Amino acid sequence: MSVVFRMDAPYRGAYELHRLTFGSGSPTVSIVAGLHGYELTGLHAVNMLATMLRVQPPRGTVHLLPLVNTFGADEARKRWPFDDQDINRAFPGDPSGTAVQRIAHALLEHSTADVCVDVHSGAPHVRELPQVRVPLGGEELELGRAMKVPVVWRRPGDRLDATGLVGAWRLAGRRALVVEGGRGSTLDTSHSETIARGLAGLLAHMGVLPAGGGPGTLADVTHAQVAQHRADMGGFFVPEVRIGQQVAGGQLLGHVQAPVGGERLGELRARRKGIVMTLRAYPLVHAQELLVRIAELP
Repeated sequence: MSVVFRMDAPYRGAYELHRLTFGSGSPTVSIVAGLHGYELTGLHAVNMLATMLRVQPPRGTVHLLPLVNTFGADEARKRWPFDDQDINRAFPGDPSGTAVQRIAHALLEHSTADVCVDVHSGAPHVRELPQVRVPLGGEELELGRAMKVPVVWRRPGDRLDATGLVGAWRLAGRRALVVEGGRGSTLDTSHSETIARGLAGLLAHMGVLPAGGGPGTLADVTHAQVAQHRADMGGFFVPEVRIGQQVAGGQLLGHVQAPVGGERLGELRARRKGIVMTLRAYPLVHAQELLVRIAELP
């Protein structure tokens, strides 16, 4: 492990950006997690991949940066705690700028590779089924499918974090993927394992590791095939399904009840057959907040 960037801080020691490097030569892959401090499932997934790489040295070079926002993780916060800035909105960064701009610049400089992957968890109020978010076509779609994670989400280019790390990688001519799974502020080891196996599958596809991959893709969908079910009213959401479950059209997904007294205020039903890829975890909701995403199936 090496420290690729160091920055003095006002207390509790200096900030350090750590990178683990395995192998040498081409092809090169960079995998980043922990841009948001409370996203722990991705952190654990990248560390699980590091364990694999210690046992099976790669044919090529793999850079792992498991935890970028160390101070945010220490306080269970998404953003950089000193000024509440999002590091993922600071790219391409500035070596003479604010703390988050300096971190962003250093991260971009030290994650140069043929293929780059940004690993995230869902927000604390939702659970995300492990998924890879890719363009509608091209080599990045092929790379994403090689991971064999439960959901391949094909999205228009303007929805692929154009202002974040992935957008900065693409502007630099790098092939880049976004992987997401689990829930912020918690650790789901099964989702971490799925993501780690998916990352190993990507490396296998590139000839860096022997054959392998995730458990298999349940849904390969465009943005138009992802149905978002939102609350019609404020209340207390009680789910009737679990993440990763296949549901039928018209099936009850959950209901909203009064927070005090428990009176049922409304029901939520699937519009079409599909896979539950996002599920509300924090039950208190306001009108129009996301409750369930369904990756619809033919």
